[in-house]
Formats: sequence, C-alpha cells, structure tokens
Amino acid sequence: MKDHVEILEKNEEIAQKFRKIEDDLASFLNVKDLFEKLIIRIQEEFGIPFVWISLINERDLTSLLQVLKSSQILKDRINIIDRTVFLNLIANSTKPMLANNHLKPFYKLLPRNKKYFIKSLAVAPITLNNEIIGSINHGDSSDLRYQPGMDTSLLEKLVSNISARLSDIMTASR
Repeated sequence: MKDHVEILEKNEEIAQKFRKIEDDLASFLNVKDLFEKLIIRIQEEFGIPFVWISLINERDLTSLLQVLKSSQILKDRINIIDRTVFLNLIANSTKPMLANNHLKPFYKLLPRNKKYFIKSLAVAPITLNNEIIGSINHGDSSDLRYQPGMDTSLLEKLVSNISARLSDIMTASR
C-alpha cells in the first residue's frame, strides 16, 4: 500500500510540473521567447540533460528558422531535418514517441554542433496550424528514463498546448 501511495504522489508531482509549464505558455509573447523559455523550463523542471528542437526544412518555415537560429540559447539546440526522413521517424504521428533501443535512426534528430550521450529519448512532435513541423526532443544518458510503453499523455497534452500557442503567436505576427 505504501508503494502505491508513493507512486501516486510521484505521478502528481510530475503532473504539477507539466501544469506549471503549461500555465506559463500564455506569457511567452513571441516565437523566440516561447522556445527559449520552454527548453530551459523543461530541462530544469524535469532534470533532463538534453533538450533540443528538430524542425522540418521547408520554405514555409524559413522565417521561423531564422528567428530561432538568431537566439544564443537555441542556435546549438536546433536540428534541421528533411520532411520525409522526419515523418518516417515519427511514423507520421503527432503522438510522442519514446525509445531506448535501436536509437541510430534517431541520431538524425540530433543537432550537428552538439554531442549528446543519449541512451533514451522522447520525441514530441509539434505542429503549426495542425501540420507537423518538427519536434521537441528530450534525451537522457539513462536507458530507463524513456521507455516504449510509458504513459505519454501529459507530454502529449503539453505539446498540444505548445503547438496551439505557436500557432497563435505566428498568426498574430502576420
């Protein structure tokens, strides 16, 4: 019974961390601010050693990429990837994907100028106006951190809210 209570308490603690980040999304007023603060918050709240963004290389995203690359915080945490390669990696799904085996195909998501020692990862696809444009990626040196079959519903909700905020910001800036 004690173990069950501890698990429930741990789950509630994790849920509160997700809610804190979600509550702050409205205060992020532009794309640069959104992704800079988001990456830092995710890393700090959850103690994740590696957090970065992968974006699909498309003309429609050129202005978004330029803004993100101009950030000192983000410039080494962005990976540009081919659409077909990316969609194949995520099985063309908006659901977060967890992996801790056969990670070699996912190396295509890693930023070119950074070396990450990763044994498990979470790939959380982000959308802009309901179209997949990339992902927020979390990596850890422990193969136990992210495992297929773990519940990703809180991460999925967070990324859905991030995508909605991104769409709002991009629409307002036009």
